[in-house]
Amino acid sequence: MDEALQHLGTLLQEELNLHQALRAELEQEVAQDGKHGGAALLKVQQRKQHLVRRVQKLEQRRLELVRSLAKAWQQPAEKLTLRRIIPRAPAPLAETLRGLHAALLQAVGEIRDLAKTSAGNAQARLTAVDATLAVVHEAVKVHATYSDAGRLQAKPVTIKYTSA
Repeated sequence: MDEALQHLGTLLQEELNLHQALRAELEQEVAQDGKHGGAALLKVQQRKQHLVRRVQKLEQRRLELVRSLAKAWQQPAEKLTLRRIIPRAPAPLAETLRGLHAALLQAVGEIRDLAKTSAGNAQARLTAVDATLAVVHEAVKVHATYSDAGRLQAKPVTIKYTSA
């Protein structure tokens, strides 16, 4: 059983490292808000997605380990949480697990806060773009346009987008 608990500690440490890397990506994203171009934003999103996938795989491995512990301890796996596992671990390992659990909870909270900030910034940029497009749309509707012959045109002006 001690071997399984040590493996659990290893998985938690790996998970914590991935969460810290994800937090660093989000911190960079928030710090660089509005300064990235499309390609740079795409790279940041890909790195975050890669980290999230790795976290999900680790969580699956951790859940499998907890299920095996639950079976060995003859307890329902759904009710076996880290808070219930830690008191059953030997003293030095219990402290390690407790510290990893606390650090993991803190990292998840920080990631949640950074994600909210990043999402809020993105929403503000989208709102600004929508407002600009609305102004352009209204400007096109309000001002009459004339053909070369000086007659009012029947169809609205179209705005053409070009790339540099």
